[in-house]
Amino acid sequence: MKMPLLRIRSHPLSATAALLLLAACQNAADLPEAEPRASQADIRAEVEAMGDDFLARRPMRGFLHDMPVATAYYWQDVFIDHVRPELGAVVGYKTGGHDPGPGFPVFPLDGIRGAIQEGMLRQSGASVSLEETRRGFLEADFAVRVGDRSINTASTDLEILAALESVVAFAEIPDPYYEAETRSINGTIAANMGSRYSFVGDESPVEVSAAFLERLDRFSFAVHDEAGNEVERGEIAGWYRPIEVIRWLRDSLVDGGKRLEPGDLLSLGNIGIIRQLHEGSPRGPAYPGDAFTLSYYGLSDEPLSVTIRIAR
Repeated sequence: MKMPLLRIRSHPLSATAALLLLAACQNAADLPEAEPRASQADIRAEVEAMGDDFLARRPMRGFLHDMPVATAYYWQDVFIDHVRPELGAVVGYKTGGHDPGPGFPVFPLDGIRGAIQEGMLRQSGASVSLEETRRGFLEADFAVRVGDRSINTASTDLEILAALESVVAFAEIPDPYYEAETRSINGTIAANMGSRYSFVGDESPVEVSAAFLERLDRFSFAVHDEAGNEVERGEIAGWYRPIEVIRWLRDSLVDGGKRLEPGDLLSLGNIGIIRQLHEGSPRGPAYPGDAFTLSYYGLSDEPLSVTIRIAR
């Protein structure tokens, strides 16, 4: 590499600095070219391999590509399409990362979304064995069901509420099983958040009123084991506002070219009660109970509940 002639006039260290700069440029000329970026075909093959690993309950390989979040959601669609023969059509959507605590390092800062597929759904009371997941954990969630397509353009909180059909007692078993030290934000998006099972329980109609919005912001919840012993309880207040999370999820989907349909389930994310299924988890000890029953209080005249049973 040819360098322009340097005119050294002022500081006595300038000559030394110039020589260092010249040496750096000469060394840079000897460096090998950067590795070419992965092709679309290579990335597709990688995403499909992740899908195969997920279905086979093998650790998914890291997806360490530098790309915009919107592009990672494109690859999420490829992942979902690849596992569709086994997991079925999309019947709803889920989100996470909207609680006020520290951000989860493998979620985008403003939140993340994924799809719920038909084959993931279980009815309340269904059993799951420990062999059916590898990093699975019991997660208390909250969900609503879409009632009208107007949700895609609804503006005010009450308009969004009017487009909903019901609130749904909802719990999940995610299974984020990755090769060690390879999980990333784009990989979590592309692998559909490691979503494995979703459990649907009682539903109660939505009331279109300011009073019901207030109840959404203030309901309480608890988890009990198979003997009725309380595991943990909490309140939605201070965790997240459901109507705001519904709006975020709707906006994220619309921005991604998707529209909600009547009947779609919308899971709004963890409400703070999580228990591990397996020994040796970095998140805590394994849950000893044979049932995990989540109940909501204050949304209807009777508690709304959903139960996951653990077959041991």
